[in-house]
Amino acid sequence: MKKTVTLLLALLTLNNFAQVTVEEKKVNIDGPKNGFLLSVPYGDQKSLEKALKDELKSWKGKYSEKGFIFVDDCKLKEMGDNTFDVYAKVEANPDGGGIISLAIDLGGAIMTSNEHPGKAKVINTKLYKFGVKAAKDVVGEEVKEEEKILKERNKELEDLEKEQEKLEKEIEDYKKKIEDNKKAIEEAKKNQEAKKDEIKTQEEKVKATEQKKEAVK
Repeated sequence: MKKTVTLLLALLTLNNFAQVTVEEKKVNIDGPKNGFLLSVPYGDQKSLEKALKDELKSWKGKYSEKGFIFVDDCKLKEMGDNTFDVYAKVEANPDGGGIISLAIDLGGAIMTSNEHPGKAKVINTKLYKFGVKAAKDVVGEEVKEEEKILKERNKELEDLEKEQEKLEKEIEDYKKKIEDNKKAIEEAKKNQEAKKDEIKTQEEKVKATEQKKEAVK
């Protein structure tokens, strides 16, 4: 029962930690701005920066880095016909994973859900989907690594089992050899007795022949 409770607590903790969250709040990117804070539970700063770079480049703007990420003249169908600029940065989360700050400049106005509810919803959804994919990609690589280790452990077990089979076969071979040797020893004893009889008979023949020789006068 104690193990079951511990396992359940571990699963609950894991589920809570594994959550991707998006909050609308003030962010500090090239100065304070209204924006979004995306929390990604897995991945380090470098891997998340690369993933975010790939994501933002798909927004069809001009990507650059200047102490923070700036993407000029982005265009997304869901955001309408007008272009917009993106400010972003990635920071490591001390609790694990990373935190991505992002703000949208619609051209003189920084996006907020109060003033631009439709567009803010689009960005919120995109950030959430990106966060989930980024976290899953990181864990996917971990799964591959763990599967590789599992494969190695299975191979090691297979080698140990083969070694055991080899030793067991050697034991059976030794047992058979011992039985064969026992039989051979018994046969050798019989042969020795028979040979002793032959020797005794031959000794008597030698003695008789010597007596025959001595009898010659």
